[in-house]
Amino acid sequence: MKDPVCGEEVTQSPYKVTYKGKTYLFCSPMCMAEFKKRPENYVK
Repeated sequence: MKDPVCGEEVTQSPYKVTYKGKTYLFCSPMCMAEFKKRPENYVK
């Protein structure tokens, strides 16, 4: 799965967000925080 913010490949991570029924993994807390601010910018 790719981090929707930076595009890095992520297979396991403690940084997760569920948005509109789908769970997204992040490579870092910074990417997760950025996604949480404006998830609509990163989800098609």
